[in-house]
Amino acid sequence: MFEIRRTGECLTAEDVKRERTAVRGIICHAGKLLMAGTNSGGYRFPGGCVKSGEKRKEALLREIREETGCAEVLIGPCIGTTYEQNADGESGTADCIKSFYYLCVLKGGAGSFPAEKSAACPGGCEEEPEFTGGLVGVKEALTANQKRMSESGVKETSWLARETEILKRLADSYVWEIALAVYECGQIVMDADRDRVQVDAKEGRANFVTDYDRRVQEELRARLCAIAPEAVFVGEEEDCHASVMEGTAFIVDPIDGTTNFIRDYKCSCISVAMTCDGNTEAGIVYNPYLDELFTAEKGMGAYRNGEPIHVSGEPLERGIVLFGTAPYYEALSRRSFQMAYEYFGKALDVRRSGSAAIDLCNIACGRAEVFFELMLSPWDFAAGALLVEEAGGRVTTVDGEPLSLGEPCSVMAVNGTAE
Repeated sequence: MFEIRRTGECLTAEDVKRERTAVRGIICHAGKLLMAGTNSGGYRFPGGCVKSGEKRKEALLREIREETGCAEVLIGPCIGTTYEQNADGESGTADCIKSFYYLCVLKGGAGSFPAEKSAACPGGCEEEPEFTGGLVGVKEALTANQKRMSESGVKETSWLARETEILKRLADSYVWEIALAVYECGQIVMDADRDRVQVDAKEGRANFVTDYDRRVQEELRARLCAIAPEAVFVGEEEDCHASVMEGTAFIVDPIDGTTNFIRDYKCSCISVAMTCDGNTEAGIVYNPYLDELFTAEKGMGAYRNGEPIHVSGEPLERGIVLFGTAPYYEALSRRSFQMAYEYFGKALDVRRSGSAAIDLCNIACGRAEVFFELMLSPWDFAAGALLVEEAGGRVTTVDGEPLSLGEPCSVMAVNGTAE
């Protein structure tokens, strides 16, 4: 979702004294963030350096607990990274710190953390020795940080400049809020009572809907419409779908891979696309089983758990081909398998996952080279297609025509090399 690099001038590899890893939490509750408010007026995201032998999420839980007194935090996927070189003017060397920012949820609510001041910043990684954990709005924290920067003439390489830039990105984009809603709905899928899943058949062969599809969709409807009240909501599990060709819209598949979900096959995801006048502006796909969050904004690149992703450069003969069988359209079955057989003879192998959105994400991050399915609905491909395009790939219909978000169509995604 973001990658920020702050490097010192005239620093070479030989100048770097040591490299460290840090973790920081974007901890959300009721539209606000749990942040560390410093004595001098700035806000920073709780977190710090990872100790030797620690896993990142373990370190983040420790840091959050030490800085805010809160242990009731659900740590989700990473949504961004920063890289900083903190130069020592006297020695001419630098510490390089890569920080991973994790999307987190305050489970116990506002009353789950004490309003006491911590005695010291563990590890001495930050400038401020004391702080108070508290809930604050994104724009409120951003305004406070900008004010302190202007008053103190703080250096651009300081922690305050880093956190201010991240707060500005959060304030300027809906994507992290959409990602938060999708992530929390992913926990509904993960916590499903498998002995009580209610399954209903829909029109078409092997076309099912569960009570969890409906539950996730309604939760997403409430959350997304609160983020952008002007937007039209188009979910798969609706009898009638509004047009997405004018204005803002959310195109949602609450559980892509419903048959997999029913059978506990653990290959399903939640897919949300945000569109404007029929063009996809943002795409978010979350696979809760692998804790993989894929995000893309038009013109801003594609990311997996906060790290940039790119399609592979492998040709077809060294590639893997993913395909869907369009099971709801029996007239297309024979042609689907004929195409798969033809690709089988040209590529290393073929794969069928049961989730078009996951397949498109796998093209975007370079795990496979080609994906096709002869008929998909917009909620199956809207988010994933943007991810592929922002990762450097190409997506069209099987006949090479542009995709339309207004109706079902075939989908062909390629890395650009494996034609």
